[in-house]
Amino acid sequence: MLKKLLKHDFRALSRTLVPMQIGVLGGGLVATLLTALTLRIGQNTANAGGSALLRSLIMGLCGTASVLIGVAIMASALVTLLLICYHFYRSFLADEGYLTFTLPVSTSKLIWSKLITAMVWTVINALVVMVTLIIFSVFGTTSNGIVNLEVLQAYRTFFTEILPQASQYVNVPVMSVEIVVIGVLALASQLLEIFFAIVIGGQIAKKHRVLAAIGMYLLINMGVGMISTAFMSVVAFGEGVSSMALETVPEVTRFMTSTFGWYGVLFAGLAVGFFFLIRSIFKKNLNLQ
Repeated sequence: MLKKLLKHDFRALSRTLVPMQIGVLGGGLVATLLTALTLRIGQNTANAGGSALLRSLIMGLCGTASVLIGVAIMASALVTLLLICYHFYRSFLADEGYLTFTLPVSTSKLIWSKLITAMVWTVINALVVMVTLIIFSVFGTTSNGIVNLEVLQAYRTFFTEILPQASQYVNVPVMSVEIVVIGVLALASQLLEIFFAIVIGGQIAKKHRVLAAIGMYLLINMGVGMISTAFMSVVAFGEGVSSMALETVPEVTRFMTSTFGWYGVLFAGLAVGFFFLIRSIFKKNLNLQ
């Protein structure tokens, strides 16, 4: 049944998120083309002894294109999150909630479906943004030729020099796996925190539920911040971080593994806590619109 729920949720969000991701990538390509053209025109004008006013105008157009692509990228991440939140709200707390809770499936699976779908779409948006930025940096920032060779060299240097040097201090494969795991747990806990705020806002307010959810998120986030700070302070004191001597690769690796491990415990604990709080409210105190 979880597969059917996931299929339904992916299909519902795909109606808006697929065109939006295509639009972000397409907008990035257009902005890249415009920026490359303005840079080339500006270079040719300068070489030909063109007026300072014309060069300033061209550079202004280039800057405007760069700002627009940045705004579009930031807006896509925000809009993706808003659409995910709206889908969660509509499925559980609006009119669709009556149909949702009549399905022959457990409350946990309903929450899991929304969480997995939200995480996948968040990652997809992040990948689209990353690809757009790479395309822009390689093809849209040079006035000579098709690609920016300096940017390509910087990417090459990162993989051929910086990573090998980093391997002298840390275990890069292990650290990469740890970063991925921590990223997944952090994303899950953050999304569940937002979902919990939406649920609480829907319970305490009959009107203006969106404003109530935003207010609850700010309060909950403050509480989570305090808990996280206290937790990591206790961990740092218990691990004796202040007296550690990180002089060898094994010592640095153990320190990083320990740090990532404790952050993993923190994010996993928050995610589990928010999950069961949402589940409890849906089972006992649900207030549909």
